[in-house]
Amino acid sequence: MCEIIMVGEDMPRKLIERLDSYTDPPESDEDEDEVEHESYDLQFDAQFGRHRTDTAQRIEKMDQARKRAAKIKHVKWEESKELSQSENDELFSKKTVKPIVPCKKSLLAEQLEKCENLPRNPYMEYAKFDGSAQIGIPTRKYKIFLNMLPEEQRNYPMTVCCIAAAKIEEFIGLILLKCSTVHGDIPLQPVTHYGLYLTEDDGEVDRDFPCLDPKECVAKFSFTYLSLVEHKNGRISFDVSEQIFCEIKNDSATLKQETALQESVALMEVHKTTMESQLYKSFQVFIINKVRSKIEIHLGISGEKIEIDPVQHKSSKFALVRQKAVSHHMDSVVWCDIIEEKSKENRTVFRIIYSSSYGSSSSSFDTGGSSMIWQSPSSASYKHYDFESEPNIAKEIVQKVRQILEVRSSISRKEYMELKERKSNKRKNFNINK
Repeated sequence: MCEIIMVGEDMPRKLIERLDSYTDPPESDEDEDEVEHESYDLQFDAQFGRHRTDTAQRIEKMDQARKRAAKIKHVKWEESKELSQSENDELFSKKTVKPIVPCKKSLLAEQLEKCENLPRNPYMEYAKFDGSAQIGIPTRKYKIFLNMLPEEQRNYPMTVCCIAAAKIEEFIGLILLKCSTVHGDIPLQPVTHYGLYLTEDDGEVDRDFPCLDPKECVAKFSFTYLSLVEHKNGRISFDVSEQIFCEIKNDSATLKQETALQESVALMEVHKTTMESQLYKSFQVFIINKVRSKIEIHLGISGEKIEIDPVQHKSSKFALVRQKAVSHHMDSVVWCDIIEEKSKENRTVFRIIYSSSYGSSSSSFDTGGSSMIWQSPSSASYKHYDFESEPNIAKEIVQKVRQILEVRSSISRKEYMELKERKSNKRKNFNINK
């Protein structure tokens, strides 16, 4: 009775439960058993499994050797019997070989051999613009009527595919290349003797429109039908011994039309330059001072005034002569001309003369609502500026100023021209009296 009670009761646990108000959950008996049965002498290896024994390795090698032996076949070599002469003759019997007959050459091959130095097609250089065999490149396809063919053949157009980047002149060369290949018996002229015209689908050429510009790109035109027409009134060019190139046109009426056209173009150019001369434009030139020193300036010219602005440089602080910014009204300018040309230095000196008394006198009159002040020719005084620049710039400036002066025709200019004419008359009279 007493033993049972002592075994069933766990006195240390009861004492701990009484002292701790917040007890941990009781451990199960299974956990206690696991802890009790664990041995500290046994340690688990990180590599699970055991090492293979030598017996297993030997068995595996025997299996592999058995598999290799199954693939090997043993053949017993036995010497063959010697064959008789008749058996050898049957095995290696002679065959009759037919003689080689030389191939006959065709007539075309014979003609090609005779004509080794054949002439080169003059339109072969335009073959690179053929778009029929191009991949990944934009192309254009047209139906071309060939007007140089006989009437029974020109009614059927020839389809030509060309790359879009080619020009009309190059496209004409490609058409002539294909025409020379298909119609080899027709004589053809150089590319410049032909032009592409707009055409109806029945082959009728539209003469109301000129031929396509040879310098334009093919991709610019999206027409389906075009006609290749030969220009009858072509230009004749020849060289003479004096190295002079001449051009003669066959048609006299065309020559007159071109002369009239050239005159009208010249008039248009003059009108254009006159209108542009009134616009402001700046030139970079050198002004020559009294001490003959050159200072770089910006010369601005317009229809209203002339401006002189010095160019600012970093070293201009220590310059001996400084140029101030000056502006003169265009009515005070009376003359502009080239006075010296330095061929060795490739420089040109030009002069602009102006009236220093412009706007400083007491006499005045009204012209269209704007007051203009002038002086009599006897009291007028004139000064000038000398500039130096490249020849082409100097000629452009002189032409621009002269055109402005001719359009404005101010009183100062008239007085200067009258004074200049009187001086020239005096010189003539003086020379006569001598």
